[in-house]
Amino acid sequence: MKFKLGFASALVLVSSLASMASAHTFLRTLTIDGKQTEVGQCIEPYHGPDKTSGVKDPASDDMTCGFPGSSKDADLCPVEPGSEVRAEFRNYDNEEEADGKFNMAIDESHQGPCFAYMAPLESGGKGDVWFKIFEDGYSSGSWCVNKIRFSMGFMNITIPEDILPGDYLLRTEVIGLQEAMYEYEEGQKKGAQYFINCAHITVSGSGTAVPQGYAIPGIYKQDEPSILFDLDKDDATKYVAPGPALYLVKC
Repeated sequence: MKFKLGFASALVLVSSLASMASAHTFLRTLTIDGKQTEVGQCIEPYHGPDKTSGVKDPASDDMTCGFPGSSKDADLCPVEPGSEVRAEFRNYDNEEEADGKFNMAIDESHQGPCFAYMAPLESGGKGDVWFKIFEDGYSSGSWCVNKIRFSMGFMNITIPEDILPGDYLLRTEVIGLQEAMYEYEEGQKKGAQYFINCAHITVSGSGTAVPQGYAIPGIYKQDEPSILFDLDKDDATKYVAPGPALYLVKC
């Protein structure tokens, strides 16, 4: 039996799909030492045509730095150890595309945790090289995604003050749990969504610490409670952020 889609229904479908696309997010700029970069500066080139698409398979190589763009080349942004980098997330290219003040970063339905990792740039993100420098799951009655939304799309990340100076990958990750009650299976669209980007930074200073690293992909299992999670039924107050332990600066 053939299915016919009327004109009105088609318009609803197109509108719905457009809304779903705009609900995603990407890393748009960095603010370093109070100065905001140009859009995409020091960030690995975005893939096309939709730079906001999320990775679905937690075992995919795309978990490293998101879907590959035209290259891995990017400027290096200088960063002082112990300083704060402000990551700006958006779900559009132009301000005119914003769907309301608090939906400019990511739709409110896409609740979940946020993370930041670092790895030596020369590693290309391959092997046991990634260490976690920021995490926020559910705290103070709110998911990290909501905190980003009500901060007009910004997330503050502190660069460890004791790490060895050099060139690094700075990996940002936002996990949308809106369909995470389903375990990911190849060929289907449900499951947690991972919105990942990598920036290139140069850390100065005289630190000597080389944090223990972990491989990405490899930090998540499809069936672990923090990845297979039902926003409507599971207790958010008991949510434990997935992945390795947060790196703590040695005193």
